[in-house]
Amino acid sequence: MWGGFGMALRRWPTAIVFAGMIAVATTVLSFALVDVLAQVAVLRGAKELRERHAVVFAPYYPYGMESSVDDHTVKFLMDLIDRQEAYTAVVYNMGLDDPNFAGGHPTLVLFGDIISKLFPDLKICDPAPCAARGAKLAGQEIDSVIIAGERIPVVNTLPPGTTFFDPGVAGLPLDNRIVIRAPTKLLPLLHPIEREEALVRAVLLGPSEEDVDAYVSGCAEGGLFLVPQDVAVDQPQKFRQIMMTSAMYIIGMLGFLALVFAAFMSSARVRFLEERRAFRIRQMYGATPLHIMLRIGGFLAAVLLVPQEILLFLMWMFFQVAGVPAPEAALWVMLALVFVFIFLWISSVREVLSREEIGWWA
Repeated sequence: MWGGFGMALRRWPTAIVFAGMIAVATTVLSFALVDVLAQVAVLRGAKELRERHAVVFAPYYPYGMESSVDDHTVKFLMDLIDRQEAYTAVVYNMGLDDPNFAGGHPTLVLFGDIISKLFPDLKICDPAPCAARGAKLAGQEIDSVIIAGERIPVVNTLPPGTTFFDPGVAGLPLDNRIVIRAPTKLLPLLHPIEREEALVRAVLLGPSEEDVDAYVSGCAEGGLFLVPQDVAVDQPQKFRQIMMTSAMYIIGMLGFLALVFAAFMSSARVRFLEERRAFRIRQMYGATPLHIMLRIGGFLAAVLLVPQEILLFLMWMFFQVAGVPAPEAALWVMLALVFVFIFLWISSVREVLSREEIGWWA
């Protein structure tokens, strides 16, 4: 194996060029697959929302204008939530004025008992009010969280890899978050920024046109302009657009990789011809077909496997730490690269041994 690595090092300019091109292509392929897998997961997770013709909202903020939605509109949303015809969430803006909120950990605050029925795989605590810590926070001593003066107990730990699927945030990994199921009565008591996010992230389940108009109009009177979107219509359209864009990248990268592998194998055949005398001498001094096979494998691994696998492993670790949806995309690319390496290794060994009339293919 070390002899094969030495073969690659002696031809380091060529080895670096091919290794670099393969590394770039596999990296781009990993990012494209992250998009694909994340969107597929979102589409699958939002199946119940599409069946209920849920309506979500995209905010529009005029320049220089601040919003201040009145309590009447908030009460309207609360009534929908209490009738299990809506739910909402605060993902990013909770406790911005309190760095110690929830022990300084990111949170997901959910309002609405219907969430347990919409996402039965979410394994969140029940009934509200309650909270659950993410799998990576299992060792943290967080007994409770205080929202608007009400203490909400942390009662359990979520399974590893738990993800919340919401049209507004796509797939949201929860391993590093504290998930809080808050009672609806706390909505009017939230900080204005927190309350605004809750209004924007409202999901209305099968609402009438009158309900949508009333909600949009009430928010607009307070300077918060919302554009309603039907999940059953908009999400599949966005999914198709993302899939088309991702497919272009994936097909392009696969075609580029195929050309790079073909060019590299053509160059490798030339290197193996240059090593014919070395192979013969080693065979005379007792080298077996297995030794030659390992030497060829070491050469191929040094260029098209080891550097890329290290890079992809580091990317997978980064995806895990950053909470990227579908971090396993890098692992799939790593596995595919291993299979390609095995195929090229066997093909090269067979060609060399049959040409030199050594061992199994003599």
